[in-house]
Formats: sequence, C-alpha cells, structure tokens
Amino acid sequence: MSVELPKWLKDLRRSEIIDRVHGDPRSTGDTVLGVGREVAVREVIGGGQAEFDQPWNDLSADDRVLLYAYFNQRGHLEELAEAFRMLFASASLQEDPVAIDLGCGPFTGGLALASTLDRRWRLDYIGVDRSRAMRELGETLASAAAELDQTPRIDRHWSPDISSVTWDSAPGWRPVFVIVSYLLASPTLDAGELIGELEGLLAKLGRGRVTVLYTNSPRPEPNRSYPSFRTALLNAGFELSVEDTDSIEIERWAGSRNRRLRYALFHRRDQDILRLGEE
Repeated sequence: MSVELPKWLKDLRRSEIIDRVHGDPRSTGDTVLGVGREVAVREVIGGGQAEFDQPWNDLSADDRVLLYAYFNQRGHLEELAEAFRMLFASASLQEDPVAIDLGCGPFTGGLALASTLDRRWRLDYIGVDRSRAMRELGETLASAAAELDQTPRIDRHWSPDISSVTWDSAPGWRPVFVIVSYLLASPTLDAGELIGELEGLLAKLGRGRVTVLYTNSPRPEPNRSYPSFRTALLNAGFELSVEDTDSIEIERWAGSRNRRLRYALFHRRDQDILRLGEE
C-alpha cells in the first residue's frame, strides 16, 4: 500500500531535520555531515542500534541522532501512521488516550499518532529511550509540532527507562497505546523483564483498555526476542489480534521501494476493578 504523510509533518521534518543536514557546512553532494551515506547508515547509526550518546569520530551524539532521523524516521513514521489509521478505523476513542513509546527515538510514534488523532483529543505521551540525545531531539520535534497548531494537545513525559517514569495523575480508565517499534532488534533486551516493568507502569495509569502495537523488520535476527515477548504479553492477560507481515511503499533518499514489515497487535480489555493508589 502507498502511505502519504500529512503536509504539516513533511514540512516539520524538512525544517527540523532535512534542512539542518543539507544546510550543514560539512554536507556536500556525496556526504552528510562530512560522512559518506553508506558509512553513515552502516556505522554512524548502526542500523538504528548504535550507542547514540557516544561520539563517533568527529560527530557528536546530536549529530548521530540527527542522521538517524534523516535516514530512518520517515519510513517508521509511514508504517506507524498507517497502522494507527487502520486501528482507529475499526475502534473509536471514548477518552483522551495515553501513549507509551518504548525505544521512542526522536518522537516518531508520537508524531505518527498525532497525525491520525482528531485535534479534539488530548494525548499524554510517555517517551522511553535510554539515549539522552534521542529524547532531546524528540522534544525539539514535539515543540515544533505544537507551534504549528495542527495536532492534538500533547503532554510529553520523557524517561531513560520504564522504571523511572513518573505519573502524578490518579489512575483512571483512559485507553493506553503501547508502541514497540524495532525495539526487539536489540540483542541485549530481556523481553520478559520489559513486560514486567510495563505492567507496573500500566497499573499506575489505571485499568483502561491497552493496545500493544509491535512492528519490526521481517528478518529473523531483529525478531529473536519476539517469541518471549509474545508469551509474556499473553501471560499478562493480553490477546493476540493480528500477527502478520505486509508490504508498504515508502520513500527514502535513494528513491521509492517496497518495504516488508512484521507487525503484531495485542489487546487487553478494560479491567473490572479500579484500585486507587495501587503501586
């Protein structure tokens, strides 16, 4: 399928990412920030799994996350935006939602969700990423998006890990969307521990319906932890709704191509009892 991002989101990426890369004096016709494109993709951003808070040669952490957003973010935005469009076509919201974006990167899931939500809603966005530079670029993009006045109100909460997330509101019944996009590609991630920490955060938020959206490359290596991730969610009371691969048309600097995508959708219904003050 062909996916089209809204104009405001394309303009945002152009002003905050593309123009910053192209306008940098280190960028030439053959390089970005002074690095060849192939080296940038393979080594500087490491397929999205680099230690982004560490400098790489003469490139700072901020340079590295900017290049990540330059090369990787648009494809991920298109995938997630289409997934949310399909989700909201089959289920309507009743209350202001909460989004938990695990391995959030530069606000990618927040932008995708904002592009599909009606502006009357208020979104609490919890962005979890161990990289400080990723979170800071995410806040830059979120602030710039708010100034465009094209999105719902988005209250952002940034954290390096799930256990550090603070939530001061009383638990309620708001629907929660958990975005797990390319996170399991990390070889060091413990999926069972991840879901255990997620359950603790969900208990603080309340007892509303929870939807977990999983996306990843279809290759076996990035999905090595998916079986244990799936089992942990099922043991936590989630039901598997969709598990499949699909192909969508995306654009990148090298042109358009078909992209294979593995995705899964899990749901947990509203809980019957709301336990106020539960840790």
